[in-house]
Amino acid sequence: MSDAPVLSGINRAPDPASAGDFENKHTPNLSCSREGDKLLVHVSMGHGVAHPNQPDHFIEWIEVLANDAPVARFDFAAVAIEPAFSCVLDVDAGTKLTALASCNLHGIWAFDAVAP
Repeated sequence: MSDAPVLSGINRAPDPASAGDFENKHTPNLSCSREGDKLLVHVSMGHGVAHPNQPDHFIEWIEVLANDAPVARFDFAAVAIEPAFSCVLDVDAGTKLTALASCNLHGIWAFDAVAP
């Protein structure tokens, strides 16, 4: 069992570049690129630090929001699958994208990006 606190609400690392291992492994990583008029979005867990994927500590789900509206969600089982996915969105450049990830022990974590 982790010695980190169980958190509530939506947690954000103020600056992933200067955050500690705990924050970095719980913050989703969202990257995107344009392919014509579509946006290819890839979401994985962690900023340089892998999140555990064990029966007692794992990522339950990841959701993508476009301008605060849910557009994609994937649920994960512990151990059997890595918590990462890609999807294609039809959104304009400048759209605010948010990745939300739920750790079964440490709550919901968010990361924001802007669609190119």
